[in-house]
Amino acid sequence: MFIRRPNDIGVLVRATRQARGYNQQELADKLGVSRWWVNEFERGKPTARLDIVLRALAELEITLSAHAEGQAQQPIEPATEVSGGIDIDAIADTGLAKGKQPLPAPAVKNRRRK
Repeated sequence: MFIRRPNDIGVLVRATRQARGYNQQELADKLGVSRWWVNEFERGKPTARLDIVLRALAELEITLSAHAEGQAQQPIEPATEVSGGIDIDAIADTGLAKGKQPLPAPAVKNRRRK
């Protein structure tokens, strides 16, 4: 299947979800989103967050492959470690380490309109 538009990936996710026996609410619960988000995504919402889209694909065991036009199609092995020893996937999967607090939001000066 060629995926050229957001709707294409939504159709793929819907078909796979249904084949696996999940309803939209069950998938939403697994992803930590609302059923409405799953519905919009499956209908081809072009502004769906990429991190959630990738989690949905992983949950449904959907693998995508990509190649540049004019080049032979070659599978790309996922990197397990980025140069410098940081695995961003592991960081994203675990969230903040215990005891760590998120960085504070930058201070915003109160401005008065004249």
